[in-house]
Amino acid sequence: MNLIESSVDGIIAADMKGNIFIFNKGAEALTGYKPEEVIGKIHITQIYPEGIAKEVMRKLRSTEYGGVAKLLPTQFNVVNKAREEIPIHLSAALIYDGSGNEVASVGIFTDLRPRIIMEKKLQETHLQLVGSEKLASLGKLAAGIAHEINNPLGGILIYASLMMEDLTQEDTRRGDLERIVQEASRCKEIVKSLLQFARQTEPKMEPTDINRAITDGLFFLENQALFHNIKIMKKLDPFLPLVRGNGSQLKQVFMNIIVNAAEAMVGNGTLTIITSLGPDRKTVFVEFTDTGEGIPEENLTRIFDPFFTTKDVGKGTGLGLSTSYGIVEDHGGKISVRSKVGEGSTFTIELPVHQTTQPTLERQLVSDAR
Repeated sequence: MNLIESSVDGIIAADMKGNIFIFNKGAEALTGYKPEEVIGKIHITQIYPEGIAKEVMRKLRSTEYGGVAKLLPTQFNVVNKAREEIPIHLSAALIYDGSGNEVASVGIFTDLRPRIIMEKKLQETHLQLVGSEKLASLGKLAAGIAHEINNPLGGILIYASLMMEDLTQEDTRRGDLERIVQEASRCKEIVKSLLQFARQTEPKMEPTDINRAITDGLFFLENQALFHNIKIMKKLDPFLPLVRGNGSQLKQVFMNIIVNAAEAMVGNGTLTIITSLGPDRKTVFVEFTDTGEGIPEENLTRIFDPFFTTKDVGKGTGLGLSTSYGIVEDHGGKISVRSKVGEGSTFTIELPVHQTTQPTLERQLVSDAR
């Protein structure tokens, strides 16, 4: 019994009537039940979702799942005390008496939750690595395209503007030229975004006040018509340490996320901005939470891809979030999103604290503790 009790896996044994007579500490940790709540009181079928106990017995008596009286590791769910389903691997066997009659069954239950969490993290890391490589390649391509397009676009704008100067205000051709200038200017903005995405110039990195960058960005946006019916709640940590970064680039990232949030709320809702210091005191967190329409799950893995947009044609280039992703990554940080359709989205940015501010922060924490 000592071996059974010391097992990290759950071990449960029941007689052929379904009465549990062995329930170790591993089973207690897995299900939340104490042995005295289970032994002689709970039927084995209550440990499983409906119908699963019968399926386990059917497989135990079959030759297809490890031989008669044996069940090789097979994935099932069990039900804990809170009636939540938990994924497990079950290995089981039947026990016979001297006459060859079935007298009991015993199962070893391995909790799959830690493995599933690790697999999810590995998958996320893999996607981030693939995304980084894809962004780097596209950055080089974008830079070449942008430089090639910029020169002829400049010529179109100049000559169209000169032609407009030669026409009177009443000339019907003036409207066509104005349209050419307008569309060419829009192309210039797309090229500008491409160059920012390609990050051709090395930004100057220096100690940067995140709260100040957010406040400055909001100053330019709050008076725009899009924000008139949006309530902005700021929960900025006044003792937030500086980060190593480029204030102008980080402001661009924050403004882009804020504008996206406003558009997702169709100009009506609440935007909550929170800054905080991580538990390790080495990372600053910035969260933008909106009450918009949310992002469908199938779009979450593509949200930072270049040129991916759900906006109408002509209303977005699809480079805003991919540019933001690249900037945050260049700062040694991370950007992530979680969302639920109909409830809204939260964009979280993690940035490392500037090294020179770390000793000051630690001295402040020691002083506060006194």
